[in-house]
Amino acid sequence: MSVDGITGIQLDQSAIKALTRHETVQQAVQDTAQRGRDFARSIAPVDTGRYRDSIEVREDGDEAEIVSGVDYAEHVEYGTRHMEGQHIFGRTLDSMNKSGGTS
Repeated sequence: MSVDGITGIQLDQSAIKALTRHETVQQAVQDTAQRGRDFARSIAPVDTGRYRDSIEVREDGDEAEIVSGVDYAEHVEYGTRHMEGQHIFGRTLDSMNKSGGTS
């Protein structure tokens, strides 16, 4: 396909979807998420350990996310009027971006 001398690319969406479901790609997604989880836990503030221990990987199909299941996780991340935010997930994302997905 060409528009005014510019060549366009047509993506094969079904091939891309199949690639994301490939065992090797799935393993890479899981490994990366687990490294992120481990990094987040390593920088998490610890009082009782409940917050740190709640940080886990949640997998859904061909996706994985790092989450915390405690009800006060948002306060730890962003802070409150009484405390500064710790930005655990933000710092984890920054670290993973800088290291190319590895922490």
